Parts: sequence; C-alpha cells; structure tokens
Amino acid sequence: MSRIGEMLENGFTLAEAIDFLDHLDSTASLHSQEMLKDLQNGIPFYEVLSQRNFDKKACTQLYFADKHGNLSNVLVEAGGYLIKKHQDRLTFLKLLQYPVILIFLLIFVLLLLKNFLLPQFEILYSSMNYRPTKIVSIFIYLMNNAQFFIGCILSLFIIFSLLIYFALSKKTSIQKATLISKIPIVRFYYKLFTCQFLAREWSYLLQGGFSIIEILEMMRSQGFRPLIREIAEKIRIDLTTGLSFSHSLSDMAFLDQQFITVTIHGEKNGRLDHELLFYSKYCLLRMEENIQKIFRILQPIMFIFIGCMIIAVYLSILLPMFEMIDSI
Repeated sequence: MSRIGEMLENGFTLAEAIDFLDHLDSTASLHSQEMLKDLQNGIPFYEVLSQRNFDKKACTQLYFADKHGNLSNVLVEAGGYLIKKHQDRLTFLKLLQYPVILIFLLIFVLLLLKNFLLPQFEILYSSMNYRPTKIVSIFIYLMNNAQFFIGCILSLFIIFSLLIYFALSKKTSIQKATLISKIPIVRFYYKLFTCQFLAREWSYLLQGGFSIIEILEMMRSQGFRPLIREIAEKIRIDLTTGLSFSHSLSDMAFLDQQFITVTIHGEKNGRLDHELLFYSKYCLLRMEENIQKIFRILQPIMFIFIGCMIIAVYLSILLPMFEMIDSI
C-alpha cells in the first residue's frame, strides 16, 4: 500500500501502480488482476479492498481520501499503519513465546507431580505414620488440585468474556466506546486511537475545502466503522440545536480531553485543520511510546510469575523430604 502511494506521488495512476507491482510480485497476480477489473468497472478503490476483507481502518481512511483527494499521502500513511500493526503483533507474539513454553512445561511438571510423585509421598507418609506440617499440607493440597484451580480460573475468564460480549452486543457503538473508555489501561489507548483517527481525517477533509456539515454527512454515509457514523450523527443533531462543534465533542466521554482543547483552540484561531493534523501525529507518538513501555514492563512480570510457580513446585517436593529427614 505504501508503494502504491509513493508511485501515485510520482505521477502513476492507481491502475498503473497496481499493474506495475503485479509484475514485481507474481504471488499476488490473481488478486491484482481482479482488482484492476473492479477498478475498470468503476468500483471505488476502498470498496475493492473492503470486498477482500482488508483492514477496516485502512478502508475508512481510503473512503475519506476518495472525498478529499489526498489519496497518495493516505496510502503511504495507511501502509505505515499496517506495517506498524504487523510489527507490534510480531513483538507481542515474540514476547509471549518463551513464557508460554515455560507455562506448558510447568503444567506438565504439575501433572507428573500429581499422578506419580505425590501418591508416592502419601504412601511413604502412611507407612511411617508421619503427619506433614500445615505448610507442607497446603503445598500438597495445591499441587493435588492445581488442575481444578486452573480450570476454574479459565472458566471464570471465559464466562466473564462472554458476559461482556453479550452486554456490549446490545449497546450502540457510542455506548460501547463509553464503556471501553472506562476500563483501566485500555482506556488510554482506546481514547488516543479514536482521537488520532478523527483528528487526521477531519484535518484532511477541512484542508480539502469541505465544511463541517459536509464532513459529517460523509462520515454518516460510510459503512466501515459504525462508531464514526454515530459520532457524526450525534454532532449533526447537536449543531442543529445550537451547540458548537467542540461542545458536542466534549459530551463524548471516550474522547481525550486534549482533543477537545485542541478543537476549541483551532476554532478560535481559524487553524483547526492544521492543529488537528499536528495533534493526530502527537497521538501516534504517544501510543508508540506507551506500547513499547508496556512491552518492557510485561515481560519481567510474566517471568517473575512463572519463576514463583516453579519455586512453589520445588518447595512442594523438597519441604516434605526435609521434614521427614528432621523427624528421623
């Protein structure tokens, strides 16, 4: 996508860019030819990608680019967004890879303990008329019932996730966004993600000469992101009742307060389009910095947790042995 944007900036048409890239990547030849046929039949580029289950955010960006005409720049940005999204996914999977292997090994050791080692200890205790201390009894109980506890935790997690899913499915997109924006940690990224998207698209459309009313109508007519459509509808209704654009935004709890402040400031000095663009770049920078910070914090926490579990397994083996030696 970024390459297509760069080629458009250098004078290629969209069809020429896709046809050229088709010759570079033979594996995508069939898709490219189908896309070219759709474009020749008058289907918009964003619709062509949407029919092929392309990323919804990228399709929405291209929908608005079709209106304001800044397609090449949007393609480069959308391509960068998709690359960054893929890199973050790979980083997260790499982060989980080693801990997940350790967790499976830990579960395997727990099964061995429960089915082979602990029964031998119990036979030994009964043959020696030995009663383990309270601490050792707790460890043995936990090891014996580890599968049950893990099953309970997983069941509760699944039930909780299903309850949230069914509760959200009955809400409007704005109500869903409001609820998500109240969840600790998640709300920071959700607010920034939403505000960054709105700020950038409004900025491009304003720079393209469209009025606020025209922009809202475009947002209401797109079908890729229901939240954007509902936001546009709410603002349109608020404007008809006499509220200002920034005042309507301030009623939405899922939007960052800085976004409202930037909008108010931009309305006053008449440079709303430029200030929104700078703010969208600022949001991207903040998100990237905080995602990297989370990755740096998450890995040590996971290793500490797994380390504690491994120590608990060792203690469940060694403590009974030490106590029996002391009792002899």
